[in-house]
Amino acid sequence: MRRLGLVFVLGVATAVALACSSGGSEQSAEDEPSAGEDLTRTSEADGVTVEARWLTERDVSALETDLSQYPVDRFVLLELNLDTHAGDLGEIDLEEAAALRQGQAEEAPEAWVSESEDSHHRAGVLVFPRSIGAGPVELVLTVGEEAVVLVWEGPPPS
Repeated sequence: MRRLGLVFVLGVATAVALACSSGGSEQSAEDEPSAGEDLTRTSEADGVTVEARWLTERDVSALETDLSQYPVDRFVLLELNLDTHAGDLGEIDLEEAAALRQGQAEEAPEAWVSESEDSHHRAGVLVFPRSIGAGPVELVLTVGEEAVVLVWEGPPPS
């Protein structure tokens, strides 16, 4: 009986070890960002969660929003999602509150293409002229009394 208990414990320990080791390798594969995830930045300011995703040609073609007048070879397109549980996100003039910065140069958005104007969950695409080069790029967004700065190491390939 004692031997049977030892075999049972060893069997369970082996099964747990195998599950953990295969789960570990699956976890590391999940941790590797996909192209879309790699281009997404998130921060929070003044009770508002700000998520921005730099759109590539592939991303634009998958969206339901018509961005055909803003080709990615001439414009920087940043899909923006704002979420809050208090306040009214409609009070933020996104064309006034946003800027794209690279080094000392700063660009104001050319357009805000809205996908949702809900007061607590706002979404759309900020459109900037493509005048950036290589190197870090920042999206600066003033939310209430705070500024959110989201940084990309450089512009992605279109």
